[in-house]
Amino acid sequence: MATVTIRPAEKRDVPAMAAIRAEAWETQEYWLSRIEAYRSGRIGARQALPESAMFVAEADGVVVGLVAGHRTTRHGCQGELEWINVTLARQGSGIAGQLLAAMAAWYVEHAARRVCVNAEPENAVARAFYARHGAVDLKPHWMVWEDVGAALAGSGETGNIGVSS
Repeated sequence: MATVTIRPAEKRDVPAMAAIRAEAWETQEYWLSRIEAYRSGRIGARQALPESAMFVAEADGVVVGLVAGHRTTRHGCQGELEWINVTLARQGSGIAGQLLAAMAAWYVEHAARRVCVNAEPENAVARAFYARHGAVDLKPHWMVWEDVGAALAGSGETGNIGVSS
């Protein structure tokens, strides 16, 4: 399998990111405008602060995953994981863990240790993934990393991360 590189998302990545999000929900057209609006700061989650980041996973020049998050004050958290997706063909290969590690590094760099994620109670796969990476239940629809840096420091899923802010 090709080496996966994690890098900051760029405007040119938005169509590929939209296609990946559409594999799970809605259409590529829906996600094109939503991702670009989030990337440019035109839309944000409730209680979001201005700082945000998006990273993509790339293999052989093809975007195969994405992660996005921002600073927040929601639920007493300092950061919120907005999206994390990997193409259906590459799920189970460790890419999501690499993306999560990249996002965690960004949170730590931006003094956001307590990080929340919306995880629907019926989404057992997502909740198991977050728990495997150190998140615990916060509320019925939310999980939290009390210290995202410590939780992910020993995960062994950093891979080839070229993270820059």
